[in-house]
Amino acid sequence: MDLKIEPPGIVLLMMSLFFQLQGIHGFGVQKEDFRFCATRNQTQNSSIHYRRNGSSISIVNSAKGLNITAPFLPDSISYSLQNRHGLYRFCVYGEQETGLFILQYGNTSFNLSTEAKSFLCSSSVSGKNSTGGSSVLHSVSYAYNKGSHNKSLPDATAYEIIFHDRESVDLKRSLQVCEVEKELRNVAVALDSPTQGRRNNPETSYHSLQRLDSYLGKMDFKEESRTLGRGPGLRAKVWKVPSHKPSQDLAIHSKIEENKEVCGFDVTLPTILFATPRGRKEARQKVVLMEVSSQTLFQPPPNSSWILGGKVFGVSVVDRQVSGLPKEQRVALSFWHNQLPKNATPQCVFWDTSSKAGFWNTSGSEVEAGRNRTVCLWDHLTFFAVLMTSSPDLDYTHNTYLSAITYFGCIISALASIFTIGFFFCSRKKERNSIVHIHMNLLWAIFLLDVSFLIAVPLSAAENDVACKAGAMFLHFGLLACLTWMGIEGYSLYQLVIEVFDFSTRNVLLKLCLVGWGLPLFLVSMILAADQSSYGPYTVKVYETTGRYTNATICWITNQHINSFLNLGYLSLVLLFNTIMLAVMVWTICKLRQRDYHQWQYVVMLLGLSCVLGLPWGLAFFSFTFGTFRLVALYLFTIINSFQGFLIFLWYLAKIMQDRRSVSAQLMSTNSAKLHSSSSVL
Repeated sequence: MDLKIEPPGIVLLMMSLFFQLQGIHGFGVQKEDFRFCATRNQTQNSSIHYRRNGSSISIVNSAKGLNITAPFLPDSISYSLQNRHGLYRFCVYGEQETGLFILQYGNTSFNLSTEAKSFLCSSSVSGKNSTGGSSVLHSVSYAYNKGSHNKSLPDATAYEIIFHDRESVDLKRSLQVCEVEKELRNVAVALDSPTQGRRNNPETSYHSLQRLDSYLGKMDFKEESRTLGRGPGLRAKVWKVPSHKPSQDLAIHSKIEENKEVCGFDVTLPTILFATPRGRKEARQKVVLMEVSSQTLFQPPPNSSWILGGKVFGVSVVDRQVSGLPKEQRVALSFWHNQLPKNATPQCVFWDTSSKAGFWNTSGSEVEAGRNRTVCLWDHLTFFAVLMTSSPDLDYTHNTYLSAITYFGCIISALASIFTIGFFFCSRKKERNSIVHIHMNLLWAIFLLDVSFLIAVPLSAAENDVACKAGAMFLHFGLLACLTWMGIEGYSLYQLVIEVFDFSTRNVLLKLCLVGWGLPLFLVSMILAADQSSYGPYTVKVYETTGRYTNATICWITNQHINSFLNLGYLSLVLLFNTIMLAVMVWTICKLRQRDYHQWQYVVMLLGLSCVLGLPWGLAFFSFTFGTFRLVALYLFTIINSFQGFLIFLWYLAKIMQDRRSVSAQLMSTNSAKLHSSSSVL
């Protein structure tokens, strides 16, 4: 009779350590959300049977093998184990981040499922009692929450891992890492998706980040710090503040990343943040840092600005509302970056949620800008970033000079225009039957443009929306009328020089007036009918110093697309047309007057007249450049076009004086001929 003696558990443990226990190896830092490990005595050929069933994980051992059920795909699968008998150490664990559900049996791994992403964090495990035998599992241990909780279980043949419901997560004081990881993934997907991000509901997206911040503060882990999130869109890290740290500042350093706009960052938190209020039990505190790279929520302002590195940082101390810190104990957030562009100014900003959409605000901050480092000092904790703003080449001093030139030039131009028109109507009747009629209409357009510009700024300060809309429409009408009559000037000069056409016909002048005044009126009416809000107060930033500016308001077009496409496009067409007309006229005059001594006088006259009547407006396109060239172009544009009516007045005066000299010369020639004839007779 053969006697079979079952070794007790302690003997099995010693044998597993010194003899043939299969699969002894360390796991290092645990990445799994849960891990169930036990020692199995394999006495015969065995196999692994996996089946999808229920809402919990069950592990049942028998002489024929391990039977595992779990709520993850696939529905059923089997593996044969090696024939070698002995003691085997196995572990069943799951990774919610990757969705892996794995059995490590000895030195062999079996991927039971890759669809375990939706499993719930485990809360308890139970085993069925056993009286002994080869089916009993020994040295059973169970770890969950990334290894922060680990406990030993009694020997048994069957175990069940039970999951809890996530509906009560918000009410818990302590959360498992897997619970927080799932929330982080949900928020990251919402921020990266245009249909769920800032464009549709910015308030909901920001509240999701705030809830995630609360979850991170409740997260339970055993290390000194824990990092969550591997994607570029959203990452988070939580630190446990050491007990000796409240007596000194807490410094947090990131890893240096090469070939990036922002290589790294440092955060220094003052000791005042960790002081325990009186009457409150001292507890170990936590610091939460979130790094958001997705800009579907945190968008830069709609101008020439961008977020440095596209990174937004959220800093918080758990269970502390931090605001109004004194200057000597402010939070310091340092950004290490590549050398900044010369025309860019860094601004320390935080995300202000006082409005529904949210916006970037600079209050409560100080900036210390360096070549490769920008330090932001804050008196509160929230979501921070460095906003890069293109520095203007036009500073406050030049803006003052240009404004003075513009106002003075518009006044002189308006007075010169109305004086020229009055002088024209008071002159002799025969002077009216010429191309001068078109010059007078252009002067009327310039007069309207100057007057409307002079009243556009006072109307914006009157806080009367109807009056400001009317002033903006009047100013836009004056601009379009001025451009239209400049185009008619080019056409009329071409007809006069090339076609030798007489503009004294009443029907021709009437048609030109219908185009010159009717087309601008039609365009303004169409814009007003399409959207009445297209006209109104328009704010312009006037920089006093780099990074500091004041807002100047004028009644103008509020829709930038109208200003960009209609006004600049219309100006481009007029300038192109007049340039072509000018080139044809100059070429024709040079061809017909090759032997005429005065041919260059005609060329210079046409060039001067064409410049006065429109070509200097092309300097407006140089306002999109930078540096000294842009500044010179702005001064030339302001001087020439502000005094356009006055220059036309000088040209008209010179023309009248030239005509009078010609008449005087003809009279003198006639009188001389008569005197010569009389002398001959005598």
